[in-house]
Amino acid sequence: MRAGLTDPHIRLLRRMREWISTDPWFVDWRDRGGKPSLAIESFDSAPWASLTFSGMRHVLDVRLDGAGTDVEQALAQLREQLPETDLGIAGHFLAEIQVVETALEIGEDGRTSLCLRVEALTIEE
Repeated sequence: MRAGLTDPHIRLLRRMREWISTDPWFVDWRDRGGKPSLAIESFDSAPWASLTFSGMRHVLDVRLDGAGTDVEQALAQLREQLPETDLGIAGHFLAEIQVVETALEIGEDGRTSLCLRVEALTIEE
């Protein structure tokens, strides 16, 4: 992957933050007393091309922290809703997006930390 951010990558990151901050399920999750959190740890992009299209591959590393059941529900919500969400990236369309689990840590107090990778492909319109 290439270091640095591109315009489509910045737009994708911004739209994902907007989606998470306004989606009713995530707003309710954030406002509950257990103080769960969702943090974007890193992000990167690389050019992508086929014979007929060009675009960018994007990778966002995300960490979910909170009670085990909350983290499981957040993962289910991301997997269910993210592919169906119109992220509306000007000049590009979202061709595919997936959420992949990369690491899980459960503390003695029951708090769970789950690292995820969000992989997306945007195509130039």
